[in-house]
Amino acid sequence: MGPAIYQKRKGETIYSIRSIPIGGFVSMAGESINDALIKKEQVIGIKVNSQGQAYQIILSDTVQSDIIGIVKRFDLYGKDFNPLFIELDVDGTSTVYPVLRDAIYRFSEKKEMWITPSEKSFENKTLWQRFLVIFAGPMMNFILALVLFLFVGFFIFKPNLDSSVVDQVSPNSPAENFGLLPGDEITMINGIEIDDWNDLSRVMRSLNSVALSLSYTREGVQYTENDVKVITIIQMAGFANIGADGNIYSDQPILGQAFGRASSDGGLQALDRITAIKINGVLHPINNWDQMIEFFQENNKGEITVRYQRGSDNLETTYELISERALGKLGYQAIVFQLGITPTSGFNLGYTLLYPFKAFYGNMMQVFNTLGLLFDPQENLGIGDLSGPIGIFSLVSSTTSQGFIAILGFTAFLSINIGLLNLLPIPALDGGRLVFLGIEAVTRKPLNRKVENTINNVMFFLLLGLFVFVTYNDILRLIRG
Repeated sequence: MGPAIYQKRKGETIYSIRSIPIGGFVSMAGESINDALIKKEQVIGIKVNSQGQAYQIILSDTVQSDIIGIVKRFDLYGKDFNPLFIELDVDGTSTVYPVLRDAIYRFSEKKEMWITPSEKSFENKTLWQRFLVIFAGPMMNFILALVLFLFVGFFIFKPNLDSSVVDQVSPNSPAENFGLLPGDEITMINGIEIDDWNDLSRVMRSLNSVALSLSYTREGVQYTENDVKVITIIQMAGFANIGADGNIYSDQPILGQAFGRASSDGGLQALDRITAIKINGVLHPINNWDQMIEFFQENNKGEITVRYQRGSDNLETTYELISERALGKLGYQAIVFQLGITPTSGFNLGYTLLYPFKAFYGNMMQVFNTLGLLFDPQENLGIGDLSGPIGIFSLVSSTTSQGFIAILGFTAFLSINIGLLNLLPIPALDGGRLVFLGIEAVTRKPLNRKVENTINNVMFFLLLGLFVFVTYNDILRLIRG
């Protein structure tokens, strides 16, 4: 968007790179109610050929004109191939000048634009042609996402879920802390036998404590660790027991990190010590992380009041949980337990080629589910939970630390978001314009263009208001950390 940095004409199309990188636009000839850039009583200049036909309409004092006059009448549209003309008053004498159908407006020595006679107008194209033009923008968003996901797919190996052998151990993770190494095979967790990675995932999802016992084999020798502290992330509340320094809290209910609504709505911070949580009028004392886990396994939605200590101060805050149901619809677990390990994997061409479509479908459904949750009366999610450019920038910043491939995947996700949101049946968006085309296809009569443009303009300002509101919330989140 914004002023053009560079532009180049090819055929009858001008391509430009502009100064504000927040999207793109296509301005089609004949989209507005009146594409003529002149009006009655305006002083303009024209250049005429040897037959007296105007081939340039001069709208600048710095460009030389053959004739200068006051516009009295004009028709630069020429419906049904009627002749184009401009009637000018030159020194008190009115003269009608024919206008060529490929005439141009001249704004300066370097800037020009074609006029739009009816046969070149967007509104006079067939329904199918207009549909393709309008749908082309969102379609390019989808194609870009698929191309990016295909590239990402070549760097994502197929995990071997039939084995419980460890491939990688994350730095400062619980697994590294007790000495687990790549190549070790996990055989038991909390007395439950582990045969493959599916078993391991299933047992980890069913944990109810920050500590577990784990057995593994290394070069034929079995080892057992009885008090492994695992990373615990309570996503519905915005709590995590691992600090920025990698320290894992277990006995004391101290927050290693506070994120999401715990931070933005509740004002909680890392190192706050939770003392009690109230829900539905009942106060639950919290003495350790196991009691915290037990509380959120039993209470997975609603408003909570958190009592906590920050230094020598005893404080409390109230905010709404993101329900387990809502998180599930978005593809997340309410409570996550992590050891910091990954399974073995290998390159598989079929997996790589299938990955773009699986990733595209997964991201698309996440957008649909998010939109559904916004209007779900059972959930407490609303437009206040949305993010705009500032929120997206923050996400990009955090994604950057994960490497170039992560950035590509996130870009593909954003591209799908933009494409799908642009197809919503809302006036001022491409989806709204497609709805108008559908009405025209049914009624066999186009909508009144003034009415359509008024609806689009009103909705545009409402969307602009939403944009300002979301940006304001992003700024507040940024300030609160």
